[in-house]
Amino acid sequence: MATQTKPMTTSEFAKATGIPAATISKLIRDGKLKAKKEGNAWKIPPSQLDSKIVRELGKAPKAATPKKPSKVSSTPKPLKASASRVSAPAPKKPPVPASPPPSDPKAETAAPAATIRPEPLPAEKTYSIPEFAAMTYLTEKGVSEWIKIGRLQGIKTDAGEWRVLASNLQVPDISRLARK
Repeated sequence: MATQTKPMTTSEFAKATGIPAATISKLIRDGKLKAKKEGNAWKIPPSQLDSKIVRELGKAPKAATPKKPSKVSSTPKPLKASASRVSAPAPKKPPVPASPPPSDPKAETAAPAATIRPEPLPAEKTYSIPEFAAMTYLTEKGVSEWIKIGRLQGIKTDAGEWRVLASNLQVPDISRLARK
């Protein structure tokens, strides 16, 4: 490292020190590393390899480098597992309320869920997606997405068109979006 005589770019400096290039750029912007801007690139003199900040940060990443891959490799697995767990229960939850109605104890448990997400009443008023979007500060795409994720309740007609239930306007999170 000390034999380097030419100024280095941030990526070259990062490789030489083991400090991420983004950190090097931030240190330059903060004035903690001396560098000159040549064209679109920062040029860092080799004398900065021995600076105090590089010695402090250079030790931590070298020691943390073996740990980070193990953490990174172990971290995505739980994230992937938790992501699959999050996505897996979501499809499993709708069938669970569908199966409890035949059994009486579980039907009582499903009843509060039914009050949170009421079944459409036969005489309940419905709106088309464009009508509901015009009544609220949501876009048509937003209304469609909210129906897909279950944040809005709706019914699908025989023609395949979604109709948004008027009871959605009683939900506090949605009623605050109603145009007045």
